[in-house]
Amino acid sequence: MENLKYIVEDKTIAQLLGVQNFNNKESAVLELVKNAYDANAKNLIISITKKEIIFKDDGIGMNEETIRKSWMHVGKSDKDYSIGTDENIRVLAGSKGIGRFALARLGENVSLHSKKKDCKPILWKTDWNKSILDFEENTNTSLDIGTIIEITNLRDNWTKKAIKDLVDYLSIMYNDNKMCITIESEKNKYSILQYFRKPQIGINYTSNIYLNYDSANMKLNCLIKSDEFKEDAKKYCPDINLSFNEQSVNINDELVGFKDIDYKDKALEDFLKDLGDFSAELYFSLKSSTEKDREAFLYKYKSLPDRYEKGVVLYRNSFSISSYEGTKDWLGFGKRSRKSPAAATHPTGAWRVRENQISGKVLIDKRENYMLQDLSNRQGINENDYYKLFLKIISIGINIFERYRQNIIRNINKKNKIDNADNVSKENNNMVEKIIKKPDILKNLSEKDTNLFINEIENIKKESDRNKQDKEDTENKYRYDVRILNVLATSGLKATSIAHELKNNRNNISVNYEYIVDALKTHNVWDILNSPECTEYIDENVPYLLESNYKVNKKILVFINTILDEVEKQNFEPVEQNIYNIFCEIKRKWCRDYAILNIDLDIDENMHFYTSIDILSVIFDNLILNSFQQNEERNKLTIKISVYKENNILKISYSDDGKGLQNKYKNDPNRILEVHETTRKNGHGLGMWIVNNTVLMTGGIINNIEGNNGFKINFEIGDRL
Repeated sequence: MENLKYIVEDKTIAQLLGVQNFNNKESAVLELVKNAYDANAKNLIISITKKEIIFKDDGIGMNEETIRKSWMHVGKSDKDYSIGTDENIRVLAGSKGIGRFALARLGENVSLHSKKKDCKPILWKTDWNKSILDFEENTNTSLDIGTIIEITNLRDNWTKKAIKDLVDYLSIMYNDNKMCITIESEKNKYSILQYFRKPQIGINYTSNIYLNYDSANMKLNCLIKSDEFKEDAKKYCPDINLSFNEQSVNINDELVGFKDIDYKDKALEDFLKDLGDFSAELYFSLKSSTEKDREAFLYKYKSLPDRYEKGVVLYRNSFSISSYEGTKDWLGFGKRSRKSPAAATHPTGAWRVRENQISGKVLIDKRENYMLQDLSNRQGINENDYYKLFLKIISIGINIFERYRQNIIRNINKKNKIDNADNVSKENNNMVEKIIKKPDILKNLSEKDTNLFINEIENIKKESDRNKQDKEDTENKYRYDVRILNVLATSGLKATSIAHELKNNRNNISVNYEYIVDALKTHNVWDILNSPECTEYIDENVPYLLESNYKVNKKILVFINTILDEVEKQNFEPVEQNIYNIFCEIKRKWCRDYAILNIDLDIDENMHFYTSIDILSVIFDNLILNSFQQNEERNKLTIKISVYKENNILKISYSDDGKGLQNKYKNDPNRILEVHETTRKNGHGLGMWIVNNTVLMTGGIINNIEGNNGFKINFEIGDRL
């Protein structure tokens, strides 16, 4: 037997791993910057002219052995995890042994001069057809310890703008201060300074979100510092700290029902621990605020003097990963905001951070987060299950900030509704009415009346602007709600159509099982079919198959009854209703269809209230369905509903004796009211959102939710329909 090795032409390697391997010239330069950093250089100077690029560093340099055994060995790297000690430690950026081919991306000819301590200086030259190794003593070039790389016959035109773009690119990509990088052109000299080097609140951003993931305990710690709102905002948010918020969440609890990972034989807990620790520092700010918005929402800043606008950058130790340097929305802010486009003022919709409102950095480590693997071309990350989990954990942290900020905005926005109502009542346009009736009096208006007339015109304009804004807010709110409800309505219409078709077969569905069993007994085959030899295999076990079919038919009957009961026209007509009778009917239908349910009512039999049946049905069908789905493995579930009337409000207490809320909601139970919030694998997360929406629509409010010992919710229903 003979061992064979691949032989690849130098030109082909240079083409594949160099020219075609890098997205752009900037990423090729970055690869050579990483090489200097890994060589422990304290200084790197990059000189760029129209004819050549020169990299000069004062690193450890290379000798003949390094060139022969490492530099010329494709795919081999002699780099460990780090070099240096204590404060001077550097985590090495390279590891794949192909970064040197960035030279081929930049130019056709390369001369590399290098000297290692106590070694002869060497010269390596290539035109990518052949490579030559020589010693500097045979040339006229003198060199201290370090490396000089000269690249000629450049593949790109390095204009003044291209050089400035490179400076901006490296300031984002380089996140360290252990090596000073200078770029020199024919007329200019630039020092590379990290983009996020000295973040300042009120200068670069208005809110800072610091995330730290502890993989051993599977916890995400979130610390928010904010300076977005004026001091006056405190009186509208007495229970909220407007400048500081700290939360810690158990990610294992948070991700109950997370479907994006192919778990196979691995538990979620194993994924969470193997992912490793990481952190993020994100900076939120609005691009600008109008005078009107600053007055309405008490924003502190009209604009920021040096606002961060580069997006979120992913750093592996000292360098960003190409394609994750802020230009790509790799965290999916756009997708999140399209899925949930509600404004922060929306009473029930979930506001999401927009892509142009956030910047910052996410920090991972080469060893700690080894499951987040670079692609072979080092231009991205392998988007495996660990990467999906990584993104999800970050989105959980961002969601903490979104809920915190939306809670503040909603509270402040309450004053706007009150102010608008007060202003409308105060603005009596007497002069305008007089002039409309008698236009001629305009000619003889006194100075006082003229001023009154001007003020009234200004008030009319303000009121028109407010009405326009209210109209836009209402349109946005209902555009968001209708998108969700249209999906449900369409599904409901399809289901109703099917239910009507099945209605005529309802009797057959319910009794066919008994008829078939009786027929088999009449023909003396039932006992035979129940014998061991006939029931050995499930697919031949006729009694088992019939019983399974009977259970399915019972569910079909529940479906038919439920659909046909809910769509009758009179259910939507608001009239004075007997509340006790409505709840008795709700109880009858649920207990008829689900044997595990026991519903206790505490309601005055003579209580009347102006409402429509659909309002109560929507609220309590969703509440009862949630209770059932969370506890369907139980043999018995007791639900208690207490209703009493106070003025024009129904005060309601609903509870069950089930297992209560999932752990992720126990510290913040109001989260269950958010749209798409669910822990069920196939859940849509709309049930409690619909409950909240319906309650608010009537002029009511949800007062309290508890989930430690069973589930309990207290709320009010108004008569506004």
